[in-house]
Amino acid sequence: PLSSHTPPLPGAPTISDTTPSPFARPWSDRTRRSHRFTMPFLELESNLAASCFSEPLLERLLRAAAAILDKPQERINISVRPNMIMAIGGSTSPCAQLVVSSIGVVGTAEQNKQHSSKFFEFLTKELGLAADRILIRFYPLEKWQIGKNGTVMTFL
Repeated sequence: PLSSHTPPLPGAPTISDTTPSPFARPWSDRTRRSHRFTMPFLELESNLAASCFSEPLLERLLRAAAAILDKPQERINISVRPNMIMAIGGSTSPCAQLVVSSIGVVGTAEQNKQHSSKFFEFLTKELGLAADRILIRFYPLEKWQIGKNGTVMTFL
């Protein structure tokens, strides 16, 4: 289940050892340093059953989100809420909504157009939903809006 995670056995592959996402970009030391204070949040809500959201699916979403948003995987935060009572476009047929919140990468229409295209590609393939059954909302965040370690990101 998604809520339980056991550490891998010694020598077992980890997420970073698996095949890279098709959206992957190479990381430089400079790029890693520039992402020090970023923390994208993805909230995926759906009226699909919990069984549709396996741990491998969550791991693929993690890799895809890191590549799409150009952020290190260790900075990505994902929550999945299945079995929601929801309707999109006046229909309760299977659907999903993705909320993407982050510092610096979802603040313009051009950025979000690119992100939207890639997230739709991922979600339609992985969830088996038509594009008109998925909505994505983007929210830019500021450092002072994210609390961590007893303070806010501004002071870290």
